[in-house]
Amino acid sequence: MKLGKKAMNYKKLLNQQQYQAVTSNAQYLRIIAGAGSGKTRVLTYRLAYLIGEKNINPQSIVAIAFTNKVANEMKERVSRILGGYASLISVSTFHSYCARFLRQEIYHLGYPSTFTILDEDDQNQIIKTIAVEFGLRKNDDIVKIATQYIATSKCQGKFPDDILIKSDDDQTTKDCYRFFVAYENYKNRTQSLDFDDLLLYSIKILKEFPEVREKRRKSITNILIDEFQDTNDVQYELVKLLMNDDTNLYVVGDSDQTIYTWRGANQNIILDLVKVFPNVETIILNENYRSSRQILDVANTLIKKNDKRVPKDLFTNNKEKGCVNTFLAFSKELEAHYVIDNIKNILKEHRDNNPTIAILYRAAYLTLPFEKELISNNIPYAIYGGVKFFERKEIKDVLAFFRLLFNEKDDISFERIINVPRRGIGEQSLRALREHCHEINQSIYEYIQSLDIDDVSVLKPRQTSLLKLLIKDLEKLKTKIKALDSDNCIPILESFLKEIGYYEIYEKDDDSERLENVITLLSDIRDFLKRNPGEGLNEYLQNVTLESAQDEIDDQNKVLLMTVHVAKGLEFDYVFVVNMVEGVFPSEKTMLEHGHDGLEEERRLCYVAFTRAKKALYVTSNQSYSFVLDSRSIPSRFFSEGGLKLAKRSNDSSLFSFNRFQDKRAFSFLKDESGDDEIEEPVKNIRPTNGITDWKVGDICSHLTFGRGVVLEVDDDVLTINFDNVGRKLIRADHISLTKGGRA
Repeated sequence: MKLGKKAMNYKKLLNQQQYQAVTSNAQYLRIIAGAGSGKTRVLTYRLAYLIGEKNINPQSIVAIAFTNKVANEMKERVSRILGGYASLISVSTFHSYCARFLRQEIYHLGYPSTFTILDEDDQNQIIKTIAVEFGLRKNDDIVKIATQYIATSKCQGKFPDDILIKSDDDQTTKDCYRFFVAYENYKNRTQSLDFDDLLLYSIKILKEFPEVREKRRKSITNILIDEFQDTNDVQYELVKLLMNDDTNLYVVGDSDQTIYTWRGANQNIILDLVKVFPNVETIILNENYRSSRQILDVANTLIKKNDKRVPKDLFTNNKEKGCVNTFLAFSKELEAHYVIDNIKNILKEHRDNNPTIAILYRAAYLTLPFEKELISNNIPYAIYGGVKFFERKEIKDVLAFFRLLFNEKDDISFERIINVPRRGIGEQSLRALREHCHEINQSIYEYIQSLDIDDVSVLKPRQTSLLKLLIKDLEKLKTKIKALDSDNCIPILESFLKEIGYYEIYEKDDDSERLENVITLLSDIRDFLKRNPGEGLNEYLQNVTLESAQDEIDDQNKVLLMTVHVAKGLEFDYVFVVNMVEGVFPSEKTMLEHGHDGLEEERRLCYVAFTRAKKALYVTSNQSYSFVLDSRSIPSRFFSEGGLKLAKRSNDSSLFSFNRFQDKRAFSFLKDESGDDEIEEPVKNIRPTNGITDWKVGDICSHLTFGRGVVLEVDDDVLTINFDNVGRKLIRADHISLTKGGRA
């Protein structure tokens, strides 16, 4: 007897590869589902097929999705096909599955089924409480370090009992381990589990209690897993523990879209499945229903450069013409201007059907010029899965410091930075200070400034001393700025932030993105002052306030800005992949830390970005000054790897766009990669060089800013140098700041 509303004509509903993936009788199936190839559709119909055609008991099927949203979507789709039977299927994330499992089985470990599940904020509060118990402060550096240590240990499947601390381990490691032990004791005492525990305790029970393991294995006939390329080692161990020799395993994923290795995803699991299960059947879904042929050509050309992948070529029968445009700008601002100009044209052309438009970038600090251009053109936008530039903590902090230069009564700004960097001023002290200043009708700034060091105060002497030092620094900064021309104030502002220890906050935490946000803000102030002679820092602050005070509305009918990681799984009519600059995308940090594997992950990330586009893809770069290269930025290698050509910039800073698939004759002066075409070379700006052309690996060098270093790699006119004080940097070989001296 067949279940479901009516018999399904799967051949009519699916293409040949999808039909094979849905109806195959293989025990182990690996579905390599390319971007836009209908993987959720295949998973949904597979579930319907197993229940409606193969008469598999819905309660014996375990289906794992990457997010709760996808899990709910799959259940809804199956419900429309099968009716009420869908409610019997278990479609959930790994964590949700384990939470249900533990409610039934955790008594084996002496826990009640009413255990509490801790979220990330709960975890942080526990660790801060432990710090206080240890005689430390909640915001001491060790708190964040210990939090990361615990997370990393659990991602590796380790509890304190699994870690051996040796006498010669450094003190930080010993302190972190001490926090870990106290954290686990706290959870045990309060009968709580964190997210990592849900998987680890489930594994522990399945390993240590054979009767539970066998009961589970007998009750499960089929396991289906979505986004299998993002599975980590702990999750994979759980899957194997739930399987016996008769269990059917069905995994769907794409090795070309593994972009989460930095948080534990192991790409080798999907690649090596054929080694674990030699009789696994692999089916490749390579017909794309999302993008135009032109977009797929670029994506395919790019991803073929990777070694670690299951080979496939995406194709489409979509007859709609699309295009891929590239653009090289002289500056970030002109790049943003080009992008928003094109968006304006798209909105005019499609004003009746509300096209979806996304601006994608590698890192969040890159949004500012695009946000400003959108604001000035009154185009609604939203930061999807992120925070707008002027709403980011570090930007609000820095602006608060600067606002106090012009308004000593600005208590909102003062309270924001009163403990930045930390000055040991807690909520009670701040409340007492606020109430006292209100009583005497003074601002906090005025009150602190009027105090002598020996005066009785609502604050402790040390707190008063630190705040008076801050105000002294602000007063000195105020005097310096008044004595300077507006456009010369940036070095003074930067020096102030360094002297008060603001940069040190993020340098200690190795939080380069927040530092880059601050540098971007200072650069934007500099540009504003240059563009607006006669106006100063105060005018900039006023403009920022007006720009960042927009009313929030729905994300509908908005241009969406997001990182490529956030865009995973989404699709848009028009996609702009911006700031494709070498060292940014691909990320220099990722490549330095992970070498060739890091580059392959960056290439996969770019592939994901390109394949979000349905109708048109725009890929842009700029030649702004780069602190990475200590020179002007150079376009990302991903242009040439994707078969994309960039128009060259002329000497008068005008800009050219180049559409790879249209209007080629308009750019006939451009040199073809083969070198056969004539090219009109732009007039080059003359810049001083060091005259050194014979760099070798091992050469000792000196840089005016970075100090002594050793050359690690020579790549044409770019050197990879390990500097004693700042680590690895990419520097132009002929940069004027660089000198050579001897061999390492």
